[in-house]
Amino acid sequence: MERGISVESHFDVAIIGGGPAGLAAAQVLGRQRRSVVLIDSHQQRNVAASSVHMLLGREGMTPAGLISSGHQELARFPNVSIFSAEVTKALVRGSRVVVSTTTAHEISADHLILATGVVDELPAIPGIETAYGKWLFHCPLCDGFELRDQPLVVIGGSEQAAFTAAYVQDRISRDVQLCCNGEPAFSPETRSKLDRDKIPILEEELVAIDARSGELTLRLSNFTTVTYRAGFLSAGYRQRSLIPQELGCEMTDDGRVGVDPFQRTSVPNVFAVGDMARVASASGGMTFVATAIADGLTAAAFLDEDIFARSWDSEGVP
Repeated sequence: MERGISVESHFDVAIIGGGPAGLAAAQVLGRQRRSVVLIDSHQQRNVAASSVHMLLGREGMTPAGLISSGHQELARFPNVSIFSAEVTKALVRGSRVVVSTTTAHEISADHLILATGVVDELPAIPGIETAYGKWLFHCPLCDGFELRDQPLVVIGGSEQAAFTAAYVQDRISRDVQLCCNGEPAFSPETRSKLDRDKIPILEEELVAIDARSGELTLRLSNFTTVTYRAGFLSAGYRQRSLIPQELGCEMTDDGRVGVDPFQRTSVPNVFAVGDMARVASASGGMTFVATAIADGLTAAAFLDEDIFARSWDSEGVP
């Protein structure tokens, strides 16, 4: 659905990123008849996953199916354009935001919503990319139910990995082990808790991962292999795009874009939504498809009302 895009076009709102958060924002603004362009490079974070969970009415849908459904819903709004391109630069020029793309288009808008997301950073273990999203997951809350009562492993030697192993044992499967991939970094107190809960700890280095036919096999440095149904991994992440930093958006201490409760960044007329952003005053912050959609809805609804309020105030002056 690429319509209404010339080499130089202007819109009320430009949205960079076509995942659930960006699509949700476009839907709200489309319903309010704002002129919107959604620029999508088709690099969603959960593209490796086989299904989406904890999204009411869409349980078990594939990530690609969810995006396709969103595109179909947006097709009813003639004022919304979806444009396939990668944004190379975004800058504030006067009262407008100007976006340049790999297709040599320069698109300007009065407002910008960033939905560029983050990229998971996986350990350098052969085979891990093949396993990730199908046999190896980062969120037991999201993917644990389908793996209930199966032999499972948690990979990592951090305090968070130890906590995850204990959580998995309590909520998902009693048959869980912790593979630290070398000497663990968690405290003696944490080790005591793991021993108390009878969670086996493997301290050998992990040299390779084999994933096939519903099994996850870990190859360890002592030449042994251990096979599980699936596993969990606490992966790091980074911003997918440097655009937030280039625009001057303030960042949080965990590497996300700081926003207020309405998803506004520190840069005027620039919003950020989804897993790339976090309310600066809040601690933690879980990231799910449902919360990404909620972020997009919040930003777009507030932005639409704010646009009208500004025109109301200016037109009401004698």
